[in-house]
Amino acid sequence: MVIDAEQRRQIIFAALGDLFREVGLEGMTMSAIARRAGMSKQTLYGLFQDRDSLFVAFVDQHFAQYEAGPVDEDGGIADRLRELFHFDAPDDAWDLPVALLRLAVVEAANHPQLSRRCIEEGRRNKQARIRHELDRACARGELAIPDTDEAADLLMDMLHLPILEALVDPTHRPPTKAWQRRFEYGLSVFLNGVR
Repeated sequence: MVIDAEQRRQIIFAALGDLFREVGLEGMTMSAIARRAGMSKQTLYGLFQDRDSLFVAFVDQHFAQYEAGPVDEDGGIADRLRELFHFDAPDDAWDLPVALLRLAVVEAANHPQLSRRCIEEGRRNKQARIRHELDRACARGELAIPDTDEAADLLMDMLHLPILEALVDPTHRPPTKAWQRRFEYGLSVFLNGVR
């Protein structure tokens, strides 16, 4: 059976997640990743120039899954914003992206491409989607916001899962219920403040 490049990439990304859970970021060499993916190192290097390129591609794929489609057109602004943030709850797939973000922050000088991608693909794209929803809400008369760009930035800070503890302590995972309460409270404060 012939596997195309995209299928190989998905196999590699899955192997990356499995290997990370076993050996952490430090043990993730290109050789170890290739072995876990069941392919040669040459095949891996045919798809990714180096480990950083592989990590950048993983980050891009991770963020792209949240760009999958438009939010529910018929829902109110609160429901549409909930839909945009639904994926932020910590789960088993949370550890590797946080570890890569930690690497991007701590080693920005050594991994500039990864650092740029975390900022560009993560926060900026999400903020643009939030701004789009706020613009739509203003056009529909749901909200009255003079500067939706500033409002989207503020909303990101209010609703985003606090990440500092997770960056400092790799074992930290915020309780989902506490995160949900914080999210709903922040959303309520925001929406009541801009109506």
